[in-house]
Amino acid sequence: MCSVCRSPNLLQLVSVLSVGALLFNTYRLYKGAYFGLDDFNNLYWVQQNSFADMIGYILNPVSLYFRPTGMMCYWLLLRFFDLNPAAYHCLTWSLHAANTAFVYFILKRLTGSRAGAAVGAMLFASQAVFAAIYWDFGTIFELVAAFFSLLGTFLWTSERRSWLQVLFASLALLLAIEGKEMAVTMPIIWLSYDLLLRKNMVRRMAAHWILPSALGLLYGLSNAAAMRGVLTSDPYYMSITGSTLASGFGIYFNMLFGTSFRWQIWCIGFVVLLLVFACLRNRLALFFQSYVFIAFLPVIFLINHRFAFYWYLPFLGISGLAAMLAKTVAIPIETRNPHWLVECGASVVFILLCWGTFLVHEKANRPQRSWERALTGEYRAFVTGLRALPAPPPGETIFFDSQPSLFDEGLLLAATQVALGRTDVHAKLVAEFPPETRYRLRFQESHLVQLPR
Repeated sequence: MCSVCRSPNLLQLVSVLSVGALLFNTYRLYKGAYFGLDDFNNLYWVQQNSFADMIGYILNPVSLYFRPTGMMCYWLLLRFFDLNPAAYHCLTWSLHAANTAFVYFILKRLTGSRAGAAVGAMLFASQAVFAAIYWDFGTIFELVAAFFSLLGTFLWTSERRSWLQVLFASLALLLAIEGKEMAVTMPIIWLSYDLLLRKNMVRRMAAHWILPSALGLLYGLSNAAAMRGVLTSDPYYMSITGSTLASGFGIYFNMLFGTSFRWQIWCIGFVVLLLVFACLRNRLALFFQSYVFIAFLPVIFLINHRFAFYWYLPFLGISGLAAMLAKTVAIPIETRNPHWLVECGASVVFILLCWGTFLVHEKANRPQRSWERALTGEYRAFVTGLRALPAPPPGETIFFDSQPSLFDEGLLLAATQVALGRTDVHAKLVAEFPPETRYRLRFQESHLVQLPR
């Protein structure tokens, strides 16, 4: 019997190393990531703001500035790293690694199983359905909102929760909501935890609900007021109906599992599973299932704006159910076999699971990665070409007779100002260049060419 196999920490060590290797290899798939359409727009806006402006937007609870916590990431990176894409994506990957760690510790606390928590964290680490978070820095809002939501959840689920923890959890909630509005239902999730799972719940602890509930309600009402009168064609138009709710969940579960089932099948399955958990009086399973439902509520009614990476915040519920399943499988094996055999066997199985998870992710997103590389290759060439130009005089208008794929004239202006680091230059798309124009640019075959006057 080898001394390594007798180590009581073998599985824990293997879990950490395996999930770390899984994250690293997943990131390698997206190492050529560059800026996307949303990035140019967001950088365009933060380029015009000062640090004091950004802090003010974060501290103002009724500010209508777009997702100030996430936009602060853009502001800081632009000031310190200019347009170095590696810095931007290192931040998103670091946040995702931190979120993966939070998922592990939350699941370990709730399930009481290290093996189960490791399986749940593994699924979260390299999940195919939200592959966009590895490639597109524009998903920073999901990452920031999830980071502060998970931090708040970890504080809230403390066995002996103090008022100081409530205060810090509420602050994390504020930063999460200002990262993305999707976090607005976290107080409901925390309330369901107290009612379903808290063992030391006493009546006086209900006072803990006041501050996070008030924050959630305040932001919910302010966003509802801001969205009043939105056109039905607008990306953020919400159709708040029962059929939209049901069909929306069907769409997202098909995204998750790569299926094409009718939404009715998913709804029946969801309700049946809920009834099974209720009959078994499995409160933890009910919590994880309700977590998915509640976390999706802020976006489920967006009929014009549905993306697979919206699974990022709700996925803790799926990871939790997977952790419970892993724990159920592990318990009889642990009780009937020698400890060294269980540790070594579980380590091998976990390594194989990580490998399989990576292969599924790699295959599922291969076509998308190929398309993204071609598209962002154009954007990289556009920015590089602009930066190679002689510095335009103040107030100069730069004329283009062609532009990169998916650009419009507004985005052309944003990308031009961001690339040049100037807010005083203008960009205009024309069919023919006006006479005496100094800057005549054509984007063709992924190259920006300056035409002679």
